[in-house]
Amino acid sequence: MYFTSGGVNLTLIGLVKTVGIGIIALGLLGCENELIAIEDSNSYEWQKYMNETEYHQLMEGMTYLEVVEIAGGQGEQQEENLFFWKDEILMTQAYQIEFKDSKLVSKKIVEQRGHSTRE
Repeated sequence: MYFTSGGVNLTLIGLVKTVGIGIIALGLLGCENELIAIEDSNSYEWQKYMNETEYHQLMEGMTYLEVVEIAGGQGEQQEENLFFWKDEILMTQAYQIEFKDSKLVSKKIVEQRGHSTRE
């Protein structure tokens, strides 16, 4: 059985794959929109970073979205499952959060070093 979409003939299996990919894309867009909405809800730009109180609220097993909700913003992805949040106040401190199978598995406070050109 063939269907036509935009001048392209699709088999039933091709149609199902195309629709499935579209649904996945919409799901990812929905998640991205939710992440943006969380950051946009902050009154100040710096509130998208994490602070130590928020860091201590993070628990093993939380999803990335749950972490973003607590922090008020998205982390910077360092590796496939490793994210990094700057501290809201301290320039010398940051937070490294690791996920496995979309769940938080480890967290640690890391020291930030400046890039001063002073001698």
